[in-house]
Amino acid sequence: MNKQQQEAIQKNHYGKLEFWERRYSENDKPFEWYQNYDNLKDIVTQYINQNSRILNIGCGNSNIPEDMYKEGYQWIVNLDFSKTVIEFMKEKYKSYPAHFQYVLADARELPFPNDSFDCVFDKGLLDAVLSGDYSAQNSKKVINHIYRALKKDTGVYIIISHGFPDQRLPYLSKSEYNWKITYSKVYKPDVRTKSLEFDATDLNNYHFIYVCKMDRYQGQTAAQVIGI
Repeated sequence: MNKQQQEAIQKNHYGKLEFWERRYSENDKPFEWYQNYDNLKDIVTQYINQNSRILNIGCGNSNIPEDMYKEGYQWIVNLDFSKTVIEFMKEKYKSYPAHFQYVLADARELPFPNDSFDCVFDKGLLDAVLSGDYSAQNSKKVINHIYRALKKDTGVYIIISHGFPDQRLPYLSKSEYNWKITYSKVYKPDVRTKSLEFDATDLNNYHFIYVCKMDRYQGQTAAQVIGI
């Protein structure tokens, strides 16, 4: 995401349902926010296996679930609060088995029991929530529900974000979350690393990957944070 797209997040209120309903009604072509699967899979697949129960939260019309399914990841629940996109994706993948599914729901009120998933995958959902009204309250609701839905010994929450560590870690490293956080960065797809103007120290050239891994041995202590 470039600077213009980041400014559009605030301008277009990406946290509002009305924006997404309008967007998906006007354009049903697949769109990948931030990164595609090829750019992410070496990191994501470190934390899951082909039997993992995966929740892809804020799925939109991304091709990533299909790409993962073709690589053998069978148990994928894709969730979005846009009725337009969910109905479209259900029709598109109606021939797929029942454990590859699309669910209409709000991430602030996940309709799943505790300890349901091995992995929650979030590509831009938290960013969108933080761009909307009541962002602090809504982001807390989202993270609390994700934490509840993850398996407590082994679950992992993977976030792809344009937000710098000092902007995202305060939301993720609350004392009530018994997980260990690592974060790394990847070049944005439009960054020309070989150009004379490229500056490797400029964080605007990167997307950030935050991995919140449940830690059965950590006990009830504040989340641990490790930068890579």
